[in-house]
This record gives sequence, C-alpha cells and structure tokens, in this order.
Amino acid sequence: MELLLTLRKMDQLERAVSVADGIIVGKLFSSGYHFTMHEFNQIYSYCKEHHCKFYIVMDNFVSENEKMLMYEYFDYIDSLDVDGIYFHDLGIYDAAKSYNLVSKLIYDGKTVLCNSLDTAFWLDKGIDSVVLSRELTLPEIRTIVHNNPQKTDLQIFGHLRMSQSKRKFLTNYFKEIGKEYDFLNKETLTLIEEKRNDKMPILEEESGTSIYTDYIFEMFSEITSLSPYLKRGIIDTLFIENDKQIFEVCRDYRRITTQNREFIKNSLYHNYPDNYSSGYLYQKTNITKDE
Repeated sequence: MELLLTLRKMDQLERAVSVADGIIVGKLFSSGYHFTMHEFNQIYSYCKEHHCKFYIVMDNFVSENEKMLMYEYFDYIDSLDVDGIYFHDLGIYDAAKSYNLVSKLIYDGKTVLCNSLDTAFWLDKGIDSVVLSRELTLPEIRTIVHNNPQKTDLQIFGHLRMSQSKRKFLTNYFKEIGKEYDFLNKETLTLIEEKRNDKMPILEEESGTSIYTDYIFEMFSEITSLSPYLKRGIIDTLFIENDKQIFEVCRDYRRITTQNREFIKNSLYHNYPDNYSSGYLYQKTNITKDE
C-alpha cells in the first residue's frame, strides 16, 4: 500500500516528500487547495526531482460553463508526467478519454462508491482504481478490497468530507444576517447543528461549499488487515494545523504491525489530543429514527 499525503501548504512540501510515497495536490476543480500556478509547478518539479509520486485531484463538480476551462486544464495536465488523477464528475472522465489519460484516473465518489458492483463498473472503464466511500463499515470494506485487490484506495486519516454542494452556504448565511465577513477559503469556521454540539468544519470556495466531520478519522487498529489489498492509503491534512502530527501519523502508518498498532494508536491520542474516531467502521449507516 502506498501512503499518500494531501499537500495543503507550501511549507509542508519538503517534509511531506520525505515521509510519503506520493502527494496529492489540486489547482482547479478541487476543494481545499489554494496554490498559485507558480507554486503548483514548483511542487510538481520538486516531486519529480525527489522521486515522489505526484497525484492531481479534481474532485469537484464541473458546470456547463466550465467545460472550456476543464479542457484547458487537461491541456496542461497532459504536458506533465502525473501518476494519477482523482476525479468525481463524469465530465472529467469524458475529457480524459480525449487525452488518452483514462488509465491515470482514480474515481473518488466520496460517499457513493459502496459495493463491489460499483467498483467493477468503474474499473471496467479502464481507470486505474477507485476510492471507497468514507461511510462504509469494516466488513463492507474488507469484502470490496478482497474482491478487488490493489484496485482500491481508502482515506485512512483526517476529517471526512460528508457534504458537497455548488451552493454558497456561507454567502447566503451572512447575507441573511446582514453581516460582512471574509469567509472565503477560510479553514477556521465550523457548523453547529440545532440539536447537536458537534463543530463540523465548513469550507466555502468559489466552486461551492463542503462540510466535514467534527472528528478526525483514524484506523490504526484496522489497517494491517487491509493494507495488503489496498493500492493507496490517503492521509488528508485539511483542518489539521499541527504539521508534526501529520508527519508522525504518516511515519506510524508506515511502521505499523499487528504487534505495535495499539501502542501507536495510544501514542497518537496521548501526544496529540484531539477528537478521534473510527467513523462508521463499527456502526450502521442506515440507522432509523427509532433506533
């Protein structure tokens, strides 16, 4: 299993390349990446110089009036030697066919890829691999990865994106309350539901709004049984301010075994206290109101 880090800040680059097998970075049609084109090119060159794999993420929706921009972006991507392209929108798949880049594609439907049939559907299209839904239980994950060895990726650390919309939630909210606030691209705002106390990070960008889990997902206790079958494990750094924490997590996933996994997990909880969770690994995602 390759270990990948999402790169969110330029000052993380050198250390990220030294601890991860590859980095994931975005420019257009992606959430939480705000690099200039000059910085993007610097990141690519540094990765190639240091033999670190370079993945591009395009996980946002593409509107009709953005089609030309999408093809211009593919003109640029086609000039690079990228190791993979994470995508969500079907329009990106069609564009990739025009550039003979389908074999580089990795489908990431966030919350919709939930079974082996969906996995087979996408793999039959000639793409490289798929990212499993963040809402699957551990038995469901095991079934899918065993049926598709080395063809699935999985987010193994970080806040999970639970909602994505083209609508501007924060724009509408601050307009409604008559308050001006510089909220665009800010990673400091949280959403609190009326009947819950959880503080869920919310991020509005030009492309829309995304909402994430209040907790940091981790799976140190489970990864050893899955890693022989997974192609890549993704550590998402969004909303995690402590860079040292991120790099130690990557190091620990690399050295984890069935013998030391509980020690590593307890060390994380002790050294970097936070709201950690195993997410949906041990709970049903279709719980009814009565339950």
